[in-house]
Amino acid sequence: MRRRGQGLVEFALALPLLLFLAMAIADFGRILLIYAELGGGVREALRYAIVQAPTSSMTKAQWSSFCYEALLDRLKATLVLTPKQALVPQSTYFVYFESFRYDTGQFQPAVECASVDKKFVLKREDRVVIDARVTVSPVTPMIQALLPQVTIRYRAGRTLFPPDGVYFGPSQLPSP
Repeated sequence: MRRRGQGLVEFALALPLLLFLAMAIADFGRILLIYAELGGGVREALRYAIVQAPTSSMTKAQWSSFCYEALLDRLKATLVLTPKQALVPQSTYFVYFESFRYDTGQFQPAVECASVDKKFVLKREDRVVIDARVTVSPVTPMIQALLPQVTIRYRAGRTLFPPDGVYFGPSQLPSP
């Protein structure tokens, strides 16, 4: 009994499965990298917001410029794989402010940057929240047939601290 070519036939049967597995791993890795990149961009925009946060009253146009131009430009500057045109202000990219109430010790409901009025002023202990959503399609056609689009959402917030930093009271370390 001759078995010539049996290895070739087995390889031909296993090759599509191995290629599909390799493509799925590559697409999953790309989506994971886009998620990490979007997270880094949102955190960078929040760092900029905390450092450059206006503490005086501004017009609605100035708030909109701060939220949807300065912060968005900062976020887009960090993106490489993420489609930058997918970040559309007030559609897939939002900036919220949560005011802190000292009497209750809790944050008030979030106010979107586009709806703040002239009287709105950021104070210390207030929180800036950025919510970004990106829809990504897998590169591989076989994976696209199974999973046409993946929506990645990243939401993060930072609290405004006083310029002199955080004070925790007297040191609790024992004296030498």
